[in-house]
Amino acid sequence: MCRHGVDDHPPSPMDVERVPDAPATDNAGPTPGARRKQLVYLLILTLGVGSIVLVMVLVKRPSSPVEYAKTIGYGGVFLMAVIGSFSPVWPLPGSWAAGLAAAFGLNPLFVGLAAGLGEPIGELSGYAAGYGGQIAINKWKRYAQIEGWMRRHGGITIFVVSAIPNFFIKLATIAAGALRYPIWRFFLFCWAGKTIKSLGFALVGMAASDWLVGIFEGRL
Repeated sequence: MCRHGVDDHPPSPMDVERVPDAPATDNAGPTPGARRKQLVYLLILTLGVGSIVLVMVLVKRPSSPVEYAKTIGYGGVFLMAVIGSFSPVWPLPGSWAAGLAAAFGLNPLFVGLAAGLGEPIGELSGYAAGYGGQIAINKWKRYAQIEGWMRRHGGITIFVVSAIPNFFIKLATIAAGALRYPIWRFFLFCWAGKTIKSLGFALVGMAASDWLVGIFEGRL
């Protein structure tokens, strides 16, 4: 009777908390596998952020973005893409650099590929900030919405915000880092989206070459 009576009562909150007892290894710190994974992430993030800082130190800020676009070359498109994604205040973001470079005669396919590779490298800054918890934006309504998208459809979310020009790409990259989304997947989906976007800008620049060149040369 007593046994039946005990079974009929729901477990108390204290009993519920005792069920998922933490394993003894928790007190000993991360497992070797977890430590190796953390080291790999930190190494990749360090390389990504280090390359961004190096590019920004070595590349001179252009005083005339239009003149720079005329002589930028494919390597310059790549550098502008890296810096433009890392620093939104740079005067010649990667996509616009791709469009102008194609308008001034560079091959739009190679321009798109160069910018598409450079922009994901720049976006590692947002991923690193989210991974390290350096930006407290988790109370923003828009960030919470994008973080929800990342939880449900991480790869698709990164691809879409990378392929379509928008102001939410930084929120998505921060959310990816905060959620520990695999960095190789992040880079792959970001690269695919950015390449499509950059190719689009390059093709538009080539199609509107006469108009763009006429406008900019008239201002020089």
